[in-house]
Amino acid sequence: MAKPLVLLLDDDPAITDAVSLDLEPDFDVICATGVDECVDRIGNARGAVDVAVIDMWIETDREGGLEAIRRIRALESPPECVVLTAYGTQPNIVKCMEAGAFSYVEKSGRIADDTTGLLVTAINRALETRHLKQLEAAQEQIKADERLKQDIQRAYEIQRSMLPQEDLLHAGMQFTGYCRPAENVGGDYYDYFALPDGRVGLLIGDVTGHGFNASLIMAMARSCRSTQTRIDPDVTPVMDALNRIVQTTGPDWLFMTACYLVIDPDARRYAYANAGHHFPLHYRADTRTAEPLESTGPLLGIDAGTTYEAVERSWSPDDALVLFSDGIVEAENATEEVFGENRLRDVVETHGHRPPSDLKQQIIRAVEAFSQGVPFMDDVTLLVAKL
Repeated sequence: MAKPLVLLLDDDPAITDAVSLDLEPDFDVICATGVDECVDRIGNARGAVDVAVIDMWIETDREGGLEAIRRIRALESPPECVVLTAYGTQPNIVKCMEAGAFSYVEKSGRIADDTTGLLVTAINRALETRHLKQLEAAQEQIKADERLKQDIQRAYEIQRSMLPQEDLLHAGMQFTGYCRPAENVGGDYYDYFALPDGRVGLLIGDVTGHGFNASLIMAMARSCRSTQTRIDPDVTPVMDALNRIVQTTGPDWLFMTACYLVIDPDARRYAYANAGHHFPLHYRADTRTAEPLESTGPLLGIDAGTTYEAVERSWSPDDALVLFSDGIVEAENATEEVFGENRLRDVVETHGHRPPSDLKQQIIRAVEAFSQGVPFMDDVTLLVAKL
């Protein structure tokens, strides 16, 4: 998967060289030393530049960075602008924000310091904001038929980019997922990610309904999860943060079910909380039985003050976890019979000893065979972990 593209505008070659080296592990970086060159490169890239990092004080003392921000923001599909400068006074910050900057990072005279971490965080937040703006733009242009097709496709690609792009192998455990929206964009979300302390986080969520409204709430939840796990990845803080963001930013008729787990490979234990989501299944390899992870709290978004306490369970090697959305168990056949949780449990208990990709495919095939070509009425999402 291509890295996000960042343009760096600074008239000091030592700064551009040093900052480029710091950013290149996470981003593709192109540089410009003047305002005209910067604007031309972004314009010629036709929306490919995701974030522009701009020194406010360039081209003598005429605040060329402010001119660059104004001209960039006037372009079609402009990148978000992050200001990087050594003059972090309140008046300068106000000037940058008024010109259209997204964020502001103060640099020091040293090449290697905490500035890099702050800058990477600011760029990542700008990328998430850019994604949300693109989704919102797609929704606003829904009445124009040709633009509608283009915007829905763009929104689909952006949403797909928010999901894991490949399977995860970590500490002998394997993780894989699948998501098929009922419309081009949907409200289902899943994620798996290694944490700095060696643990692994798993999250599945389902916003009520599907389509653009649900996808926007999903995008905000994804951004919230990403931010909170950098602060404190434990179950209760993450679930509480998700609950607050859904309750305070979404309309009062949209809610979200979610189940979040943190797996400790050393202790062979995991902690989880389930906010009204369909019960995930824990396949026990020694007994070849599947146990449900029952709800521990209400849906996200009902009450911002709800606290989601974690429940702990142990696991053994070759156990499996299967997390799924209601699109799996509520899939219907031609007689309007639903697939149901019992059929899903039977598939898991029959094939739970297989590698996670095989188990995932067995579940998908079973649902498709049951449906007999009847279209899925809801998003279909599946996350399988082999412990």
